[in-house]
Amino acid sequence: MKKKLIMAISKTLAVGCTLLSGLAMASDQWAMNQANPAHTGYMPVTIDPNKITLRWKKQVSAAALSPVTVAAGSVFVSDPGYFNAQHLYAIKKNGQLAWGKTFSNIFSVNPPSYADGKVYVQTGNHGSDTYLRAYRVISGDLVFQAPHEAQWERYLAPTIYKGSVYINGGYYGGMYSFDGAKGKQNWFYSGLPQTDNWTPAVDEKWAYTYLGKLYAINRITGKPAFTISNLGQQPQVPMLGGLNDVFVVDGGMLSKFETDTRKIAWQKTYGFNEDYTGQPALANAVIYVGTTQGSLVALDQSTGKTLWAWKNTVKDSVINNVVATKSHVFFTTANKVYAVDLKTRQNVWSYPASGHLALGESALYIASANGKLTAFRLGLPDIMASSVRYFGLTAVNTTRTKNITIKNVGDSNLTISDITSPSPDFIVKSPTAFVLAPNQSKLIDIDFTPSATGSIATDLTVKSDDGNESEVVVHLQGTGIPS
Repeated sequence: MKKKLIMAISKTLAVGCTLLSGLAMASDQWAMNQANPAHTGYMPVTIDPNKITLRWKKQVSAAALSPVTVAAGSVFVSDPGYFNAQHLYAIKKNGQLAWGKTFSNIFSVNPPSYADGKVYVQTGNHGSDTYLRAYRVISGDLVFQAPHEAQWERYLAPTIYKGSVYINGGYYGGMYSFDGAKGKQNWFYSGLPQTDNWTPAVDEKWAYTYLGKLYAINRITGKPAFTISNLGQQPQVPMLGGLNDVFVVDGGMLSKFETDTRKIAWQKTYGFNEDYTGQPALANAVIYVGTTQGSLVALDQSTGKTLWAWKNTVKDSVINNVVATKSHVFFTTANKVYAVDLKTRQNVWSYPASGHLALGESALYIASANGKLTAFRLGLPDIMASSVRYFGLTAVNTTRTKNITIKNVGDSNLTISDITSPSPDFIVKSPTAFVLAPNQSKLIDIDFTPSATGSIATDLTVKSDDGNESEVVVHLQGTGIPS
């Protein structure tokens, strides 16, 4: 009887471990285009511009760099070429190369995305080498390559939502959904124009794309849901507001689409001979968007009313994407990157570099058209902790001790103020309050003493002064068996 019970429990554990393996380690990753599936370009950190310092500048390629992904202690970047040697690189936070992949005789290697320990990238050709590829984030080993149809196409980074990967593709245009774990195709929708340089935005119901008008596709089934017409000009990346609203900059205008009424709520232009441009950001009900005269404009998410604007004395158009934080907004023109303070509404920091911006894991990155990747310290503490710890089979009323690792991967001291377990079956033995210097880590011992048979789980809470992740949850699970 005891042997049967243990076998049954072991089967349950195998399922449980599979489910737990997908838990994320951090919420401050810049994991895909504009950071997240809604493409809001928002990172909830507070920055002191006096602490921004150059970490390193690296000549990654002779070709222009793609937008980058920041996750798992590394930055991932590609150099899209044209039937030449193209690459996907994983670069450590200190600027050293972790691993790289070379692609030859291929039309395009597109920007990467990250989820669940894997880096995803599309390679585009025609009849061959057209895949959604997934690589292990640590080793660079290939997990899968899933073929899809295309002609001579260039794409933006895949969008990942709840384990599925959504991409542009199709021989005559369309959208795909793939299973992010195994690469199996979920669906393909062919009813879209053949257009380069877009990626979907995804929420609980739909996958959206904007190709002169807004298309919404059921993200589970791949069936078309609705379209909202517009006198559009170019494919753009839609930004989701989370309130049945989608925002797009096209033809110099900022438009708000309502997904409940299926209408355009409003369209805004900025001023005479000054258009909206680039990819906007959204934070705390405010839209931040650049102009062709190098200015930054803040608008109310609901009404589109202009709240304020920072006027650039250098008439140099904003390009690429805007990045918003709790305290500052970052954007680039053709010659410089700027930071505007949200309280004073003034430029408080700039640097002579331009390109695609990404802000994640306590660093700001600029991927430039000259092949250089520039990294800046933000002077922030940054916690990284184990997301799951499993204690195995343990006899009732006996104790098994295991540990979790807490590390400061930021640039200033990290203060851990408390580590608590709500379950009497899991007791934290180590000190629950301490300070970690940058790059310092600490092992935290935890005792598991099951009081009954069966699966037992709880969520350990680690509190710190990380401005983005003041509380990190570590899932603990074990199984009690008869003594």
